[in-house]
Amino acid sequence: MKRLLLAPLVLGIAIPIQAEETCTFVSQYQPDVTIEVGTKHVSGATGYIRYKGSPVLNFSTGIQNGYGGQSFVITPIRNSPTDKYEKIVSGQVVTVVGDQVGIKGTPENKRKRGQNKLFFPEFGLHYYYSLAGDETKPDGRFGGRTNEMTSILRAAEGFWIPSKICEKYVYYGWN
Repeated sequence: MKRLLLAPLVLGIAIPIQAEETCTFVSQYQPDVTIEVGTKHVSGATGYIRYKGSPVLNFSTGIQNGYGGQSFVITPIRNSPTDKYEKIVSGQVVTVVGDQVGIKGTPENKRKRGQNKLFFPEFGLHYYYSLAGDETKPDGRFGGRTNEMTSILRAAEGFWIPSKICEKYVYYGWN
């Protein structure tokens, strides 16, 4: 009987713990702003946009059905499940390999090797207008802007450099 009671304990020690891997995209010009993606789904992944390590916005990316292409969605972090779903921006992800746009249709003999970089078109524009606020909070586009808002806005206009583990999250590249 004592052996049966010890079996779950011994089995629990012998089985390795599966830790989720975290993919990090660092802003090329604002290193305090990162995108961390840690939950991979069948056709995409989710995570956060972080400022100095603290989550600020939700981020998700995935492959579209049909013709294909990689897309992204950025939403505010909801405080409770009853909060209204609000999308700040969504659109296509542009992958750049070295100095070329990373498109699978590029013939292999024309592909140049280089660093993968991602660009999220319209992220900056839509983030800027999401800072408008309402009567209860200041207008973050002008008077109420914080260092966090400014850094994210500057990062949104530039490239994002993926860490090595992110290669499985960058769908169009040939390195």
